Amino acid sequence: MPIPHRKASKPEDDGVAAFLEVVWLEPARMFYAALLLIDSRGCPLEFVYNSSAAPAGFLWPEAQVRRFALPALVHTLFAACRREPDLLIGSTNLGEPQFCRTELAPSIPFAQVEEETPEAPEQWTWLNSPPSPVMRAHTLALTLQQRGLTSEPLQRVRAGLREAFPHAAW
Repeated sequence: MPIPHRKASKPEDDGVAAFLEVVWLEPARMFYAALLLIDSRGCPLEFVYNSSAAPAGFLWPEAQVRRFALPALVHTLFAACRREPDLLIGSTNLGEPQFCRTELAPSIPFAQVEEETPEAPEQWTWLNSPPSPVMRAHTLALTLQQRGLTSEPLQRVRAGLREAFPHAAW
């Protein structure tokens, strides 16, 4: 006879979080970007990645290159994603909050996480309106924080980029 137990919900039912990272390798003038989607327990659901050579020459000052190339690359990841996440979490490598709000412009709750250092604890900044308590993204954000899954997935994204682009000068 089976033992009665509480059946856990499917992790995807609790929400899906997307973790976004962009790495700029200046010597090669390349941007590498990836998006890792995980469920509320941290299990990977999808990984999409892409790269882009930065335009060069006197017509492309460094600040202009980032303002043009980074959003174009990130939007290719958004378009390639097969699932629609409830929450987007990006690293501080993406740029200033105002730049991320206006140029990346996701329509889902979007937070930027500053990873923990010996001098400072991990810090979240909501780049658009934080999810309201009735949204699945609100509960998902709290669950990820309780499980320590707010910056660790960004490390997985960077490891995935190194594996996807083994010839890059990491």
